[in-house]
Amino acid sequence: MRILLVDDDEALMATLAESLIRQRYAVDIAVNGEMAQEFLALFPYDLIVLDRLLPDAEGISLCQQFRQQGITAPILMLTARDDSADKVQALDAGADDYVVKPFDFEELCARIRALLRRDSPGATAELTWGSLRLSPSTFEVFYDDHQLHITPKEYALLELFLRHPAQVFSLDAIIDDIWSFEDPPSGDAVRTHIKGLRQKLKAGGAPKTFIETVYGVGYRLHPLEADATLDSANSAMDNRQPTLADIKAALAQAWQTHEGTMQERLSVLEATAAAMDDGLLSTDLQQAGRSQAHKLAGSLGCYGFAEGSQIARELEQLLQLTVPLDDHQTAQVFQLVQRLRQNLSRQTSPGEVAAPIASTAQLLIAGAEDSFSQRVAAIAGEAGLRAMVAASLTQAHAILQAQPPTAALLWIDEPHAEAGMELLGAIAQRSAQIPVLVITDSRDFQLRLRLVQLGADRLLPSSTSPHHVIEAVQQAVRVGGAAFDIVVVDDDAQVLELLRSLLVPWGMRVTTLADPAQLWDTLERVKPQLLVLDVEMPTANGLELCQVLRADDQWRHLPILFLTVHEDAQTLQQAFDVGADDFIHKSAMATELPHRILNRLQ
Repeated sequence: MRILLVDDDEALMATLAESLIRQRYAVDIAVNGEMAQEFLALFPYDLIVLDRLLPDAEGISLCQQFRQQGITAPILMLTARDDSADKVQALDAGADDYVVKPFDFEELCARIRALLRRDSPGATAELTWGSLRLSPSTFEVFYDDHQLHITPKEYALLELFLRHPAQVFSLDAIIDDIWSFEDPPSGDAVRTHIKGLRQKLKAGGAPKTFIETVYGVGYRLHPLEADATLDSANSAMDNRQPTLADIKAALAQAWQTHEGTMQERLSVLEATAAAMDDGLLSTDLQQAGRSQAHKLAGSLGCYGFAEGSQIARELEQLLQLTVPLDDHQTAQVFQLVQRLRQNLSRQTSPGEVAAPIASTAQLLIAGAEDSFSQRVAAIAGEAGLRAMVAASLTQAHAILQAQPPTAALLWIDEPHAEAGMELLGAIAQRSAQIPVLVITDSRDFQLRLRLVQLGADRLLPSSTSPHHVIEAVQQAVRVGGAAFDIVVVDDDAQVLELLRSLLVPWGMRVTTLADPAQLWDTLERVKPQLLVLDVEMPTANGLELCQVLRADDQWRHLPILFLTVHEDAQTLQQAFDVGADDFIHKSAMATELPHRILNRLQ
């Protein structure tokens, strides 16, 4: 596991780092906020230790920035202040624990271990692979009844493989996971550690192929059941994301099913407007009109009727006024209802107004030698991806403009770094949802940081094999073989059904809930990986639900995404203040929601 220490007291942090390294952690030290951001852009950390006062930043603000950037790793604040108000402020900003200087090193390390256990439920569980058993709590390793006496780095290697048994690790990936940034070993040194570990495993009774070499790629655990693993891989290969045609068909079918309901809601609004015009509007009818306007604002936005959703939102705002509406407001309601009727009459298919969704079958390949590009393209075709090969990074711009890809694979070396960064910027401008994998052998920190900042999702070495390249692409653009469990809470049954039709084709198991009062029982039963909440519901407020979940020890780390008709900055800020992980408007649901959920889950 990798820990980032952010404190300008370098001597103190060096002592703490030594203690943590002895406990098999990889540790990096940042002496200011800017350096911390650079590290976080390069590596995923399992825990962050953050000082309250830094030379260029205030720790509370930095903690809030980390949370807003989507960093979910536990954060432990270090400070010389022992005031209760300061502790409350740190915890409200997103910190998970608070330790006052001077501190006891053993206590601090114990708190770090506790945070890591809490954030990773399996952190203290015994790891097994066949007859091998590894105990993270005692650092003991057994093969059958034989205890293996291995070095700390050998232990870290073995734990890495056991925590990711199906993954192939390149030398660079192993170095990034196990060694600190300041002290990376050579590839030969890593090979020596693996050789020593293999010898000790063999001496304990393990087969000599227990850790196998995948030539041209790296190392992994030898599969226990090769046939079952192959079947699982083939099954995962078939589990591709739905295409544009699939999603448009689902939208059209859902619209045909529920268009009558939308017309009924519009009829209630027309009755409300007519009663207002005649001076006969009752409180009950105004409330009914406001309720139907709220539901239409969400429903129409989901189906892609952006203008209709906005009109319904304006109606909702007018009808929620408690004072009697004056003549001008009455005329506004009447005109808005007429515009809404005209909007639905002109555009009767969600496919006509929905923003385009990229097909999942298109992979842009640019910058590699022609022979390698063709091999990658051939393997991509076997995996169900249509490759679009550009002979150069410059030529890739034309392909990008003509047809945006689902994913991009770019070879960028130092002589062509500027052209590569320009292309990365163009891809990001085209769509932030396009995953980009960059193959480069450059070890220049600033260049690698710039590539990541411009949108590179993964950096792979040029030694990566074509098969592994396509595996990495597939990991970036689809959910793995197993489905994720999603719980969606919304008081509109039509929205719930549409969400199910949109998300199920992406390999998600969707549980819908119209009554927020049933949320706790549903969470216990389903144990989802992500929760989608509406902001406003008749019996509960989504913001309050999120706030309670964030205080609940069992659900405090559950990713929560808000799906709402509200677009104002205040609601957005409130959502993130109470612990939201993401926020999306219902009008963009069909085009963005699946991607946003996948990004959060992956």
